[in-house]
Amino acid sequence: MRRRIGANLTANQLRLQAARQAYAEIAARFEEAGIEHVALKGLTQWPDFVADPRLRVQYDIDLFCPRPSLLPARDALLALGYQPLREFEDFPLDHLPAMVRKTGYQWSGDFFDPRIPFAVDLHFRFWDEGTEGFPAPGVEEFWPRRQGCVLHPADRLGYVALHLLRHLLRGSLRPYHVYELAWFLENRAEDCEFWSAWSELHTPDLRKLEAVCFRAAAEWFACRLSSPAQEEVDRLPEEVRRWFTQYALAPLAPSNKSELWLHLSLTRTGFRKVLLRRMLPTRLPGPVDAVYVPGSQLTWLLRLRKHSRYAVHLLARAAHHARLLVPTLVQGLAWWMGRDYWIFLLATLLFNFGVGLFVLLYNLHLMDLGFAEDFLGWVASAMTAGSVAGALASAGIMRALGLRRGMMACFAATGTIFLARAAVTGPAWLLATAFLSGCVLAAWQASVPPAIAALTSQARRPRGYSLFVSFGIATGILGGLAAGYLAAWFSKLAVLLAGCALAGLAALPLSRLPLSAGVAAQPRAWPRSRFLFRYLAAMAVWSFAVGAFNPFFNAYFARLGASVERIGATFSAAQAAQVAAVLLAPALLRRLGTAGGIAAMQLATAVSLALLAAAPLQAAGVLYSAYTAFQYMSEPGFFTLLMDRVSEGERSGASSLNFFVVFGVQALAAAVAGVAVTRFGYAPVLGGAATLAALAALLFRMMMEPHLPNSTAKNIRT
Repeated sequence: MRRRIGANLTANQLRLQAARQAYAEIAARFEEAGIEHVALKGLTQWPDFVADPRLRVQYDIDLFCPRPSLLPARDALLALGYQPLREFEDFPLDHLPAMVRKTGYQWSGDFFDPRIPFAVDLHFRFWDEGTEGFPAPGVEEFWPRRQGCVLHPADRLGYVALHLLRHLLRGSLRPYHVYELAWFLENRAEDCEFWSAWSELHTPDLRKLEAVCFRAAAEWFACRLSSPAQEEVDRLPEEVRRWFTQYALAPLAPSNKSELWLHLSLTRTGFRKVLLRRMLPTRLPGPVDAVYVPGSQLTWLLRLRKHSRYAVHLLARAAHHARLLVPTLVQGLAWWMGRDYWIFLLATLLFNFGVGLFVLLYNLHLMDLGFAEDFLGWVASAMTAGSVAGALASAGIMRALGLRRGMMACFAATGTIFLARAAVTGPAWLLATAFLSGCVLAAWQASVPPAIAALTSQARRPRGYSLFVSFGIATGILGGLAAGYLAAWFSKLAVLLAGCALAGLAALPLSRLPLSAGVAAQPRAWPRSRFLFRYLAAMAVWSFAVGAFNPFFNAYFARLGASVERIGATFSAAQAAQVAAVLLAPALLRRLGTAGGIAAMQLATAVSLALLAAAPLQAAGVLYSAYTAFQYMSEPGFFTLLMDRVSEGERSGASSLNFFVVFGVQALAAAVAGVAVTRFGYAPVLGGAATLAALAALLFRMMMEPHLPNSTAKNIRT
């Protein structure tokens, strides 16, 4: 080993001398032709970035030329015998294709071989925004601040950092890239004059990109950071800091693409482009053999070897990317939202699927037992009343048991209570178990927001809620389809029991989540304002309208003569319509304003209900899908309107009052509507519900719009 290192040092000294001679020859030709340039990297790294130039291997001579000097510089190199490597013309480079003297050298396996010709790279930019997907503001000032044939010291640091960042993001980072930067940071940590100039000359966005590299140098080599450098590192975005926490040393491993998540955290406009380029590269790799051999010396044997080695290299690269495709996608999901969030989401999907099976078939099961809509209304009312009680008690439950154990208890209790609901037949027991199921389901719903908040960062929290709702609706679609067909293949009771088992088993994945053992008590401010009373009054009318029909949709279709399979398919189609409607809701709210958008959606809901009152079976499915779509489309507007009009300290209390009114009114509506349907049929009840929905639209339009603050309108336009 000593002999080998000694031989490498001796050979590298010869390469260093040759590099100096080559650069001196080029610089003299450029000066003679009046070509302006600065030298980058390479020979300019000493003394700031390396202790001894003999310890740094040298392969390329990197020169920057402004656009007017670029082609004259290329012509000067051509005159010196340098030839461009045409195979690299299509690569995303910051320089023209590398130019070399084709001496006939063939690779010997020795990286320090003094005979390896030097490549000259003529750079025409300091940063490739198009390829990287984000700018490096301020690099355009590097050239005007140059000092002779080198960059200003602050800009030399900036370019070294950007060069490191480029290699990091493209998956080609080498330890010496990081070590040289760490050497500089360690030895300049106390140079206050330099760091003052650096802070003054470089823009905040440029300092942020440099700070990414400072963090990498500190992680890899534990170098000291000056106070300004440390401040920039501390100001890095949350996503970048999280990447270093999880993947700081991953670029040292041979087979991974973890740097992709750092790249996506930094990019602004090229998200999709960067993702596709790294996941499924479409550009062929460059040549790997006979690079320095002129065409006149390429014998048929050399050509055969060149093409065969390239084919082997191409297959190896293709296998590399194919092998990493699935692991990278899995790692991407874990990075996107966090592994624990996905465990939580999968557990809730299993729970929702089991609950969906049960809910779709339970009313039909009661009808098989001989109960009519009036009793179904009482069951729905008892369950809603239980929801009110569960919502009020949920905070104490979660505070006593903690989020994880509280949610596990809710899942296990849901499975047990649902099993009892499927087993008992007495009216009193049916009402009691319905009340208990409402309690545990409401407690579970109340635990979702703090659980998602605990499992996600602040930046990813809105996405966490959105995914939870979207996947919940998708699970409802699958549950509706599965319930209809499974009931036809087996029996309603068997499917109900399967739903109970799935709901209870969903508690098992939750046992691995790092959720708190308890939830700290938070004071709740109960808002009292004219706006809130108007809002709650309008919301009460709306809740009665939709609560009069929603609990009976499956019984309604059964009365129309629909089969169980058709009811399940209709339910799934309605769920799909809800997904599309929720996605379109923000655009409508921006166009019409919050109150105007709510009123428009409520009016559309009223029209759908009115048409559904007299619709035949053939049209009822389409109208029901429209009804549910417009109904759920208005929900984002409700929360936006309410949260915008109360202070931050009152939001929790306002939300509690909102759900208290909604659950309470819907419990009353279900009981009243059940009796009314039994006596008068569905058409009058649906007509009355449509009238109330239209009245709610009028109330929201007339009572809410005049009280919207200017800030809300501004936010909507934004």
